[in-house]
Amino acid sequence: MKNRKSVNYKILRMLMSQSRRYKLPPEIDYIVMYTFLYKYCSDTIKDFLLVELRDKELTIDEAYRDRGYQEHLAFDSLKLNGFYIKSSEAFIEEVVNNNYAKPGFLPDFLKIFPENIIFSSEYHNSDYFDYFFATIDNEIDTFQFTSEEAHNVSEIINLISQFDVFDSEFEFSKVFNILSDSKLMHIGSNPEYINQILSRIVLSEKNAINSAYDPFIKDGESIMKLYERIGYGLKYCYGKDSNKRNYFFTLVKFFINNLPFNDVFLKHEDALDSIDINGSSFDVILSKIPIAIKNYYSANVNQSREIAKRNKRNELESLLLDNFGMDGDSFKQDSELNIALENLVEKINLENESNTDFIGEYESLKESEFLFLLNLVDSLKDDGIMVISISENFLFKNSLELLRKYLTCKKNYIDAIIRIPNEIIKSRPEVVIVFKKNRQNRDILFIDMAADYETQRSGRTYPGLFRKNLVLNNKTISKMENVYLNKLTIPKFSNLISIEEIKSNAFNLSVSRYVDTFEGEFISLDEVSVEKHEIQSNIKDLNRKIEKMMDELDIRF
Repeated sequence: MKNRKSVNYKILRMLMSQSRRYKLPPEIDYIVMYTFLYKYCSDTIKDFLLVELRDKELTIDEAYRDRGYQEHLAFDSLKLNGFYIKSSEAFIEEVVNNNYAKPGFLPDFLKIFPENIIFSSEYHNSDYFDYFFATIDNEIDTFQFTSEEAHNVSEIINLISQFDVFDSEFEFSKVFNILSDSKLMHIGSNPEYINQILSRIVLSEKNAINSAYDPFIKDGESIMKLYERIGYGLKYCYGKDSNKRNYFFTLVKFFINNLPFNDVFLKHEDALDSIDINGSSFDVILSKIPIAIKNYYSANVNQSREIAKRNKRNELESLLLDNFGMDGDSFKQDSELNIALENLVEKINLENESNTDFIGEYESLKESEFLFLLNLVDSLKDDGIMVISISENFLFKNSLELLRKYLTCKKNYIDAIIRIPNEIIKSRPEVVIVFKKNRQNRDILFIDMAADYETQRSGRTYPGLFRKNLVLNNKTISKMENVYLNKLTIPKFSNLISIEEIKSNAFNLSVSRYVDTFEGEFISLDEVSVEKHEIQSNIKDLNRKIEKMMDELDIRF
C-alpha cells in the first residue's frame, strides 16, 4: 500500500492514463527515453552540488558563475558520477517549468541536454549517447507534429520532469521499467517469469561470472537480474539488439541503474548476422529467442568462422596464461596485446575448423536456421552454461528432428528442459532449455511446472493491470532450482530421462511425454474392450428380438 502514497506512483498513474487518451506521434518513445535520461542526470548533478555546497556560502548559480570553482566541481563530478552539466540554466526542472507551455519548446528541449552534458573520458558512455542524441536529431522532426501532438508531448515531458529520482518507495528506475510496456515506449519487455527462471538457473550453477551475453537483449532485464544477484562480480556484460528502440532503452536503463558502463558492451546490430562481440567467449549466455529465426547461409558461414576464430584465440590466450603467468584481464585492457592476438589469429587457416561436425547425416545442418543456436553454444567457455527461452514447437516439430538428434545424441548439449505454466504465459507456449558445452552424464532433466506452481505479485507493478502483476512465487522458483541443481525425480513434476529413451521416441523432447501430470483415474484398456464386446453382444440380441416381434406382427419396411 505504501507505493500508492509515493509521488512517483501517482505521477506514473497520470502518465499511463494520459498516454491512453492523448494523440501522440510515433517518436514519443525516443522522447520519453531522452527525458528520463535528462531527468536522471540533471537531478543527480543537482543533488551532488547541494552536498558539495552544503558547508559553503554559495548557491548553485553562484558556484556556476565562479569559473575556478566550477572547474573543481566538474572534475569531482566526472570522477564520482561520470558526467556533469555545464550550465545551471540547463537543469531539467528550470527548462521545463519556464518553457514547456511556450511555442517552440520541443525543438529547444531536445537540443539543450546534448549541448550541456559532459561525459567522463574514462568511460565510453559518450560513444553510446552521442549515437543516441544523433538518432534523435535525425529521426525526430518536431515541426512535423500537429499542434495537438506537440501540446500532448509537452505535457508528457512536464510529468516526467516531476518524478523524484531518489524516491525509495517507488524507484525512478522501476517507473522507467514499467513504461516500457506502455503506449509511451512500445518496447515489449520480456515477461518477468522468464528472467526469474533464466537467472536462477544460471546462478545455481555459477557463483562467479566473468562474462555474460544476451544476443536479443530487448529490455536488458536478463542482465539486470544477474547484476542484482552477484553485483559487480560480473565483469563483462555483452548484448545485441537489431531494434534501435530496444537498444537505446537498454542503454538508458543500464545508465540510470548505475551499471558500470566500462564493462558493458552493447551493439545495435542483428545477432543473426554475427554473434561475435570483441572476439569474446562467455561464461553465461541467456536470452529469450524470437519465435521466428530467419537466417541465411552466408550468415551461417560467417558465424562458423567466428566460432573457429574465437576457439583459436582461446587456445592462444590459454597458452599465454599457462606458460607466461599473464593476467586474464590484460587481454581486454591491453589494446596492443589484443590487436597482436587478433592479427595472429587472422593469419591462421580457419577453413578446416568450421562445421567439422556437420558431416554425413548432419551435413544439412550447415544451412539450418538454427545453426545460429549451435554457434551460440560453441561460443561458450568450456565450463559455460546457456539458458534460453524458446517456442515449445522446437521440442517436437518434425522438421527439427535431425537438429534435436545432433544436440542430444551427437553433442550431448542439452542438460534440462523446463515447461512454463500456460496460465501465466501471455503469448505462445514456451519452454526454457539449459545447454552445457561439456556435460559428463547422458541424461536430460525434464521439469513440468504447468501443474505445481504458485504465483505472487510482481515487484514490477503495473497500476490497474492485475494479470501483468503476477509472476511465479519464490517457493515455486526455489523448488525448480533445487530440482534442477540436484537432478531430482519428483512424481508429476520432474523426471530424469536417458538419451537412449529419447532416441527410442524419435528425439521428441516434449516435456509432457516424459513427465506424467495426469490427475484423473486411469482406465484399463482391457476392461474397456470387455465392456465394448458386451455392449455389441447386447445390441445383437436386441436386434434379433425386434426382428422376431416384427415378423409376428407382420410389419415390413
